[in-house]
Amino acid sequence: MKLQLQKAIAEILRCKPSDIHLEHPGNESYGDYSTNVEMKSDNPSRLATKIKKELEKKNLPFIKKITIINAFINITINNKWLSSQIEKVLTEKECYGTLAGSEKKIMVEFAHPNTHKLFHIGHLRNISTGESIVRILGANGYKIIRANYQGDVGLHIAKCLYGILQSKKEKVKSKKIEFLGKCYVAGNKAYEEDEKAKKEIIAINKKIYDKADSEINKLWQETRQWSLEYFEEIYKRVYSHFDRYYFESQVYEKGREIALEALKKGILVKSKGAVIFPGKKYGLHDRVFINSEGNPTYEAKDLQLAKLQFGEYQPDLIIHVVAKEQTGYFKVLFKALEMILPSTVGKEFHLDYGWVNLKKGKMSSREGNVVLGQWLLDEVKDRIGKIMDKVIKGGKVTDRQETVEALAVAAVKYSFLKQGVYKDIAFDIDESVSLEGNSGPYLLYTYARCKSVIEKSKVNPASAGQNSKVQIKNQNDFPNIEELAILRTIYKFPEVVLEAGKSYSPSNICTFLYDLAGKYNTFYNKHRILKSNFRLALTAATAQVLKNGLNLLGIKTVEKM
Repeated sequence: MKLQLQKAIAEILRCKPSDIHLEHPGNESYGDYSTNVEMKSDNPSRLATKIKKELEKKNLPFIKKITIINAFINITINNKWLSSQIEKVLTEKECYGTLAGSEKKIMVEFAHPNTHKLFHIGHLRNISTGESIVRILGANGYKIIRANYQGDVGLHIAKCLYGILQSKKEKVKSKKIEFLGKCYVAGNKAYEEDEKAKKEIIAINKKIYDKADSEINKLWQETRQWSLEYFEEIYKRVYSHFDRYYFESQVYEKGREIALEALKKGILVKSKGAVIFPGKKYGLHDRVFINSEGNPTYEAKDLQLAKLQFGEYQPDLIIHVVAKEQTGYFKVLFKALEMILPSTVGKEFHLDYGWVNLKKGKMSSREGNVVLGQWLLDEVKDRIGKIMDKVIKGGKVTDRQETVEALAVAAVKYSFLKQGVYKDIAFDIDESVSLEGNSGPYLLYTYARCKSVIEKSKVNPASAGQNSKVQIKNQNDFPNIEELAILRTIYKFPEVVLEAGKSYSPSNICTFLYDLAGKYNTFYNKHRILKSNFRLALTAATAQVLKNGLNLLGIKTVEKM
């Protein structure tokens, strides 16, 4: 409908539909859409009047009235059309809000945990953001490739292996990951405080790259697998999966070759025994691509990574979901790629999400004071279980453990996503588990409430939707205020999904769902529903839109609470 309005107004003004900016007025008494023509004419009032008359001549079936306030044209949608969206939702079901397919392919690269390190709260925010972006872009019709690039070689691995060797390769049958974490902390401390240990760690690092030491290589392979199995457990828990896993160990050799070739061409230059990109020439900063020991850095590895990704999938765009502290890094990398692999120009994008900060300061795996992703999920799960026990008061919920687990994942993910991608977050557990505030559990509670109403009615939601057509015979028949508030929200969902895809903003979905849930709960508390097919259909449509929106956030719904 929004596109139809833009096209109709563009025909009147003889411009492109994309030039017409339509918004939903903050005060719904002004209408459902509004556009300002003040900047398009020396006489805005006359132009607004002209547009109003021409639009009325077009007899668009969904328009109830058009009013002019100053230079704003306000358009109100008729109730008959709004009510027809109930049947549309119940017919399209999980497809409601999705767009037709596109030929454009987008690779979203996210998660990025390094082996031999712990999966912390920052990774949890990363994977929550990436998973939602993937789903939203998929709903916008794009072909999606899910990629995960992980660091499995480098100095951090050498530090961990040094710690393991110093522990005399202690046999660990359980808690392997905690063991790796402790060894990394010990190795890092030794690297920073003991010159002899530092030299040994550098030697181990070289052996990993050269694969020259069978004992080190075997230890690396074994402990690397521990990490990968650990990560897979977390991916499964938060409903993520990947089409392609890339590893630094697979790209460092070719990356070094590409860097050396770029050196011959003068794109990279030598400096103090290293090979660097002279970023200062381009208003950036210089970065090392091959260090003085001859090892490729992240930058060189990323050259081969880009070559692999574009060669294997030919994406139109690659979105790298990486924290904002790497903004400078990506600016240099993209500039270097522009010169080394010109075909990548305009096809690389850094989605620089904000940090997760703690009250005691920024977490650091070097110091060992990280907040683990699994710990956070378990802590939230424990709190939600206690809340449910109080609310249920001795009653039973089928599949209680599954329900509590789903609520925990919803609580954590929603707390990240509602804030906006670019904002820094101080995670508040109490706020995340609330059944009353702007939280994941609140939205799941509202969904379960809708499903409970439908179950009690023993009416098929689809038939209720069909029967609802007789409830509003023409646009002059007016639903009550609470019903209308829901109707005037549901139809916006496809627009919200579209905008969320354009701006990579899962928070748009969060804001919409919270608004819809609030309006439904107000309606639920004021009106009897069970004996009205229209209200039952409205309830079923609300549930479906909530489910669709939560799915785009990577959140599973629960049928009962």
